[in-house]
Amino acid sequence: MMIRLFFVMVCSALISPFCLAESSLGEINIELRGNVVDFTCAVIAGDSNKTVELGSWPTKQLRTTGDTTQPVPFSLKLEGCPPGSASMTFSGTPAPGTSLLALDDAVMAQKVAIEIRDSGKTRLPLEQASQPVSIDENGNATLTFFANYIALADGVQPGRAKADATFMINYN
Repeated sequence: MMIRLFFVMVCSALISPFCLAESSLGEINIELRGNVVDFTCAVIAGDSNKTVELGSWPTKQLRTTGDTTQPVPFSLKLEGCPPGSASMTFSGTPAPGTSLLALDDAVMAQKVAIEIRDSGKTRLPLEQASQPVSIDENGNATLTFFANYIALADGVQPGRAKADATFMINYN
């Protein structure tokens, strides 16, 4: 029985080059992606699609370049994390020439972007990791951030002002 199975496997290996698909080389492309990790954190359900309300602000609050609105706090809670610490990296469409988050649409407010800040209220540029936060003995961590509007130039024009950002959890 074992010899017969071995013979079938050898014959299959020898014949398989003759059983190629009829596509010529280079016509089929397959891209495979992924990560191999020991542990992964999960964002608690209530924080995975979070909306941070930045409020309504008069244009006089954003009169000149660099003027900001009051920072609004928000937090992201992680669970099931490996021992150590975690940080976050935010990404999104940057406002031209900046590391600030651009508004979603050109018909929205003009000359305004969204600034994300870390727990110490220091600007956290897009694509840069936040300061790490310790993970407790239960595998939980809470990362606190702030967001506000910032004038990119003098003469901000009113309108809706929203943007989307994604975040990546970094294990430290």
